[in-house]
Amino acid sequence: MNAKKTIVFVVVSLVTASRVLAQTEGIKEANKFIKTIDSTSQAVTDARAKTKTALDAYNALIKGDSTDMKGDYKKLVKAEKDMNNQVANARKTAGDMDKQAAAYFAARSTAIDQIADASMRDQAKSRLDQSKQSFDKVKSSLKGAGDALSPFAKDLSDQITYLGQELTPAAAASLKPQGEELKKKSETLFAQTDAALTNATNYVNTLKAG
Repeated sequence: MNAKKTIVFVVVSLVTASRVLAQTEGIKEANKFIKTIDSTSQAVTDARAKTKTALDAYNALIKGDSTDMKGDYKKLVKAEKDMNNQVANARKTAGDMDKQAAAYFAARSTAIDQIADASMRDQAKSRLDQSKQSFDKVKSSLKGAGDALSPFAKDLSDQITYLGQELTPAAAASLKPQGEELKKKSETLFAQTDAALTNATNYVNTLKAG
């Protein structure tokens, strides 16, 4: 093999290796990206569940049906702690998802730049833009759900603290108006959360299908 052929062979080999590496990295980043979305969705799901558990325990107390207010209040305080921990975790994982999204889209963009055919490259870029736009909606809805859970949890915690200062049927009864308002808010909140989770699931399915 003469020098000219050797140079051509080396160049072709390097280009091929570069493309294979880009494809491999793209697959790795895609898998990581899907995992972070799944993790965020699970964190929001858990936060919703813990919030509802705390809310249900609180409502049971203020309705006046409890035969052991001290015991039930201790369970409520534990449920409140679990709720606050999980709500904080949901907001944190949303930030992690954002970081992985940047890595995924960067890897995908790098791979697209190596497509020689201009028409196909433009088509791939268009699909990438669509995927980014879809993710932005998912990110906004999941973050919105996490952000909405936080003030709701704070309102619930305030009412739990109020009740703890005077753990009597009369004090519980005095919270019924606030409890009713909280219940109405929870219906809107949980509907928002469920919609965000559905959006995330649908988007992940498009990534897996792709």
